[in-house]
Amino acid sequence: MKPVRLGMIGCGLISHAHGKAAEKSAQAARFVSCASRRGDVAKSWAETYGCESYHTDYREMLRTEKLDGVVIATWPTGHREQIEAALDAGVRFILCEKALVTRDADALAIWEAARQHDATVVEGFMYRHHDVIQKAEAIISSGALGAIDSIHATFHMFDPETADAGQNWRQNREAGGGVLHDFLCYPVDAANRFAGALPIRVFASGSDSAKHGVTNRLYAQIDYANGSVASVASSRKACFQQALTVAGSDAILDIPLAWSIPGDASLSVTTSPSFLAEDRTEYLFPSEAPHDSALTDFPVFARQLENFARVILGTDEPIMPLASSVVNAFTLSAIERSYRSGLPERVALPQHFIDTSKESRNG
Repeated sequence: MKPVRLGMIGCGLISHAHGKAAEKSAQAARFVSCASRRGDVAKSWAETYGCESYHTDYREMLRTEKLDGVVIATWPTGHREQIEAALDAGVRFILCEKALVTRDADALAIWEAARQHDATVVEGFMYRHHDVIQKAEAIISSGALGAIDSIHATFHMFDPETADAGQNWRQNREAGGGVLHDFLCYPVDAANRFAGALPIRVFASGSDSAKHGVTNRLYAQIDYANGSVASVASSRKACFQQALTVAGSDAILDIPLAWSIPGDASLSVTTSPSFLAEDRTEYLFPSEAPHDSALTDFPVFARQLENFARVILGTDEPIMPLASSVVNAFTLSAIERSYRSGLPERVALPQHFIDTSKESRNG
């Protein structure tokens, strides 16, 4: 079977994770064209990954190239415009790097546009494709934890703030930088995935960077319609941590490193057969790559791209449904509002979205 023909929009750092993924995908996908505002960057990317052409205008690529799908690896604030341009050009399969967007209204607009064009838009949450997360999903969906009571998820990484905002989009407000759409989106996605109900209310606190003006600390509680609660946290003033805990009536599931996993992974399920007694089952997932691998070499990107290729071919469903991305966007917006107001804020999902996405939302 011929590989699906993909175009790349944006040729920065994370685009190389997708380019390398295509090389590892057992011919499931191939990048045939790419676009970057800088011609030298586009040319280099095309040469590195064997593209047939390159462009300095992504709209030109969409108009002139025969593509089965596109991957978008640009700053979050440009995603809606680029997704809508791809849809208007007739592209029906789009894999967009997280964060999908930085405003809930944009997420809803993309969801509505995808439905109108009978298209599939997938947000690139690569962590969902890791074996440890797949195992957690299987355990939780089996009911082994009992009724879900609470979730605690963190993504911390200390930043000394020595870099210029112009050198790193994560410190650039105009690009969508800050922990909300860079780091906290992972804990929020996991909480929304495993809570078992829609989020209804949040309460948040945090602080902004005095140097860059972006939010660099956020701590939030999320309340769900079934009574479960999540606490999510992300700080650039704390030591590195990417932990996930899901507590149920019968057992507690722990993943000490849940989002970007460079080496071996582990998961534990702990029960308490009597007061102060614990029984623990450990699951280990040996690394598929060298322990010193760069982020762009992580095998989960290949799995994500293979899933995307199968979706294009009609043999699989997206691991990350667009409806889940919309729920996340509205949750993140409520967290931001609560942080600014100092008050609890409602997660204001539109009723027509809730009614029409019940069957397609995975989480």
